[in-house]
Amino acid sequence: MTQTSSYKEPHHVMLFFEEKESNSIEQPCIKERINYYENLKNKGKVLMSGNFWNQARNFIILYVSSDTELEQIIDNDPAILHNIVELVRAMPF
Repeated sequence: MTQTSSYKEPHHVMLFFEEKESNSIEQPCIKERINYYENLKNKGKVLMSGNFWNQARNFIILYVSSDTELEQIIDNDPAILHNIVELVRAMPF
């Protein structure tokens, strides 16, 4: 389980991810990850996402009802599950 914050009420959180070493398995997993977050966006959970210019890092801003929901989202991220990215920081606001 990923340590996040102590928020019990709905809140926003900015997740910072960093890519690990690249390999040939990444491509299907990245597409799966895009679909995963697009589905969350359609449910009103993802507010914004993007990459840092010329870096192997990206971010996602989420709206979650609790830390439990946040942990479930992180733990089910296909790129986390396949060990392609790691969560560097979760910053609630």
